[in-house]
Amino acid sequence: MAASAAKEFHSCGLKAGDSVLLLENLSPRLYSTLIALISQGIAVVLVEPWMKIDRINSVIERIKPKAFVSGTIGKLWGLRLKSVRNIPKWITIGNLYKSSSSQKLESVSVDPDSPGIITFTSGTTGNPKGMVRRHQYLVDQHNILSKAQDNSELQGSDLCIFANFALSNLSSGRTSIIFPPKWKQKYFDYLNELDKSLKPESATVGTAFLRQITKNLDNDKLKSIHVGGALTDCAIFEEAFKKWPDSHFSHIYGSTEAEPVALSDAHEAVKLSREKNYFQTLFLGKPVEAISADIGENQLWISGVHVCPEYLYNDIENKKNKRKDENGKIWHRMGDRITTDKDGWWYTGRDSQSQEDFEIEQKVYSLIQSSAAFLDSNKNGDKILYCQQANRRRPLIKEKFPDLEVRDCTIVRDKRHRARIDRLRSRGK
Repeated sequence: MAASAAKEFHSCGLKAGDSVLLLENLSPRLYSTLIALISQGIAVVLVEPWMKIDRINSVIERIKPKAFVSGTIGKLWGLRLKSVRNIPKWITIGNLYKSSSSQKLESVSVDPDSPGIITFTSGTTGNPKGMVRRHQYLVDQHNILSKAQDNSELQGSDLCIFANFALSNLSSGRTSIIFPPKWKQKYFDYLNELDKSLKPESATVGTAFLRQITKNLDNDKLKSIHVGGALTDCAIFEEAFKKWPDSHFSHIYGSTEAEPVALSDAHEAVKLSREKNYFQTLFLGKPVEAISADIGENQLWISGVHVCPEYLYNDIENKKNKRKDENGKIWHRMGDRITTDKDGWWYTGRDSQSQEDFEIEQKVYSLIQSSAAFLDSNKNGDKILYCQQANRRRPLIKEKFPDLEVRDCTIVRDKRHRARIDRLRSRGK
């Protein structure tokens, strides 16, 4: 498929050094198109379609892609944006694969520092950031992810919902099972009906999807499960441990800018977190070898070959989240507060939240046996707890925390991984 797409791109006059805006759902076509473009030295530009229109226009007008590749729905999205309408060449992704190519895919030689993938993501904070993943970065990230996953003994497929891990699997020659963005029951039925030779032997998932496979995956043969993407309630891990008692579970700490940062055995992480009476799995393990860390009193800064460099066209975010040391090395601010002890790293909240508020949240979670709540403050500094099913839980909370104002809300999760709480939307803002 990639060879066929590369042939079509050449016939359209695209060459190394050009850039292409790509919009396609998770699918084999997405990955084969990515491979075709990267192999020819053509930079792939990816944006989250729900980003604000003015931000997308600003991004596209600066990068000036030579082509826009999408399906029918992508074209309808593109017609809404002036910057995309101005892209000179529009290519229907299905046309890339109408004729098969008998030729093998030939890769061109490019400078290791040339752009491979340029992503624009809204991130967990909702503020869009642009990141350039250069060719050497993609190689380094693959090597680090491969070592972190340590799936060298596995021969079967990997059920994978993270795009960078699926790319890493492709680079390692492993089969990936990619799941549609809408987690409908029929897709789990299809998954359960797969031939034995195709059933997943491992899974690389986020917290919310771990809950889904624990409930719906009819497969007791998973040997390795990697979980990342957000804080995980200990109970979610414990239910999965019961279903797959002989499986190896990894707890992965990272971000869009650096994946992975730290690793732990999930059984150990849950055990240590429970010993400290935490409702969530706050033990993160130890940093991977490729990470250098600077743990300040209230902030974590990291550096490494797989840590994204400065953001594109965003001086405000660069000033806030990036710094250069005396040797010119780029350091990235994770936005998290980390403490350490003899066992390793502990997550103790976002660095924008006070330690006290974080601890109160964790105590509330243990009290109500749910993490569907979060703490905020009004202009006077009074603490407000936004809580799902607050009317039922208010007496219990007020008995333990009489000074808290408890407000009912519907907890809204982030759009991508459906695990981290979107606090602004949950407050109705």
